[in-house]
Amino acid sequence: MDIAKKELVVNLCLLSLVLSILNSALVVHINHSLVSDTPYVSGPGDFVVFVFFFLILYGFHAVVSFFHFAAAAFARRSLVTRLAVFNAAALALVGAIYVYTQDVTVLFLVSSLGIFSLITAVRSRKKVDD
Repeated sequence: MDIAKKELVVNLCLLSLVLSILNSALVVHINHSLVSDTPYVSGPGDFVVFVFFFLILYGFHAVVSFFHFAAAAFARRSLVTRLAVFNAAALALVGAIYVYTQDVTVLFLVSSLGIFSLITAVRSRKKVDD
């Protein structure tokens, strides 16, 4: 299996899952404008809100994983080009989501992009060292 395909599978199955769980837990504990007007935010409804945001964020992270895969195919072996293409496309997606929702909390998704980039840099450095 190609290295980029292996990274895509790991990003979709592991990294996207973990980041979505962490971000969803963070959203449940923030007084978020999308759920602050609902009476079920605190109490037994926390799980419902968590699952709602988990599904949305997992979809976002899946799209970002495909951007990552496309950037790997575009840049070939250049790490700088790969990270530049990936971050430009993903930042455009986060910007579009921000413009649509007009909520500053969306900008926390930039941290997910940083984690994707950091893991890519560590993986490529490990490949060079091996």
